[in-house]
Amino acid sequence: MAVIDIARTNVVTVGPGESVAAVIRRMHGEAVGSVVVVDDEEPLGLVSDRDLAMAVLDETFDAEETDIVEVVDEETPTIEGDAGVYDLVELLSQKGLRRVPVVEDGELAGIISLSDVVVLLGMELQHVGTAIRSSSPAYERSGMEYYHD
Repeated sequence: MAVIDIARTNVVTVGPGESVAAVIRRMHGEAVGSVVVVDDEEPLGLVSDRDLAMAVLDETFDAEETDIVEVVDEETPTIEGDAGVYDLVELLSQKGLRRVPVVEDGELAGIISLSDVVVLLGMELQHVGTAIRSSSPAYERSGMEYYHD
């Protein structure tokens, strides 16, 4: 399965000249934990709520006067939309990340997180369980009843 097939395509983006305060308000309003900073649809990096919390804790930091590009993690890697889920998990694991922008032809196409992978795996396991139950002899008790003993 390609990463773009499970990526969220409604990504909240901000421009490099927006203030940190404006980005914080936008993230709050959109109820998201990260935004991708883009310039002409090309991702420059990702900013998470944790990145912003750490920056704002500096007593000399002025969120209204500081451009988001000064806080952005420009080393945030991207992943191609046609990459496989295994490649995604490997990238997230190697870099210690929870989310990564998805690109196609150098432009932002989506964002994918570790949570998206966990949801996909849960759905796949449910399908496997259904296949096993449908091809096996009838059980005396359902699988869930074993958890209540």
